Amino acid sequence: MAAEKRTEVEAALPEEGVLFRELFENSATGVALFSIGGRFLRVNPAMCRMLGYGEQELQQKTHLDVIHLDDLEAAAMSRAQIISGKAKSRLAERRYVHKDGSTVWAQVAGAVVRDVSGAPLCTVLFANDVSGLKRAVRASEQRFRRMVEMSSDWYWVQDEQFHFVEVPGLDHQGEDTDIVLGKARWEIPGLAPLPEKVWEQHRIKLSRHEAFSDFMFLRHNKSGELRYLSVSGEPLFDEQGRFRGYHGIGKDITDRARDQKALEDSEERYRMLFDVQPQPMWVVDAKTLAFLAVNGAAMRLYGYSKEEFLAMTADQIRPEEDVEDLRKAFEDRSRNYRQRVWRHRKKNGELIQVKVISFNLDFDGHAARLGVIHDMTEQLNAEERARETEERYLALLRERQSS
Repeated sequence: MAAEKRTEVEAALPEEGVLFRELFENSATGVALFSIGGRFLRVNPAMCRMLGYGEQELQQKTHLDVIHLDDLEAAAMSRAQIISGKAKSRLAERRYVHKDGSTVWAQVAGAVVRDVSGAPLCTVLFANDVSGLKRAVRASEQRFRRMVEMSSDWYWVQDEQFHFVEVPGLDHQGEDTDIVLGKARWEIPGLAPLPEKVWEQHRIKLSRHEAFSDFMFLRHNKSGELRYLSVSGEPLFDEQGRFRGYHGIGKDITDRARDQKALEDSEERYRMLFDVQPQPMWVVDAKTLAFLAVNGAAMRLYGYSKEEFLAMTADQIRPEEDVEDLRKAFEDRSRNYRQRVWRHRKKNGELIQVKVISFNLDFDGHAARLGVIHDMTEQLNAEERARETEERYLALLRERQSS
């Protein structure tokens, strides 16, 4: 049955030549075929509209005849490297000169058609006109300046499909801009998991062309470190009021996200980040020592379920002789970070050494303390074994010297 359906579908498909012609003629993306020397061979209607020339007019020109003077050198070098195989084609931004002399901004990508031996036959260029978006950006320059004055790490521009077309300043953050261009925010590689509802709400706001501020998401940088990123944006419209995309600013707020005030000002966002943190974390009531919240990493380390944790108090996971010190520690209501090594007991009875970094905060109307737990057991055991080995060596050395 499946084979029959496949045959029906294949029979309904047009021949390859017809299919290519339909895609070529009706595509909203400009497409041009060039000889290896750079002369126009075929041009689709979208490319003709973008440049203002008819196909026959363009066939009398080379690609260098329509490229903006300031982009000539870079375009020629890039094309030569791609044809020679020294470089791969990448999404790029390029300026062209319209027949009327105006500048056309386009987002372009190319390909080389080769024969069976690998020799180049011709090249293909795909170009999307982003001039309207550029004009909208310039029209919003004053608003952009105000946004930049509010401080940012990078600037970004998206097209009507919310794909990034510009991210100036992102490279200063040590990021490769090529992996961002042409993608929507939720398609960027290296994103840490967020609830789908969060992305859904963000996409709904974008579809309504509404401004937004401080949308936070998490992403691993090149070195694998998890960073907290915050973006704000506003829609772009052209002179006729047509939606052209978004522009805005981005900030790396990793340090601020670890600050207690940022957590207080954004408790809902904090809860979301709290749940996805790979480090064990919990929140404890400062008066009763009851667990108010606990993340999955803590449950995995200690062996308790969330329900079991929330029915317990912090003193129940400590040796009895450590409880008095724990209560004294909770008397400190300063805003400073605290760091201390404690002994904790897992559900299976195993005693472990942990370093707890904590600070005070208000949580659902409770005076509370958030703790980030680092299991030090293996490290301390290794240090103890090293000390014992050193002591045995010194004892043996002394014994040999005395004999």
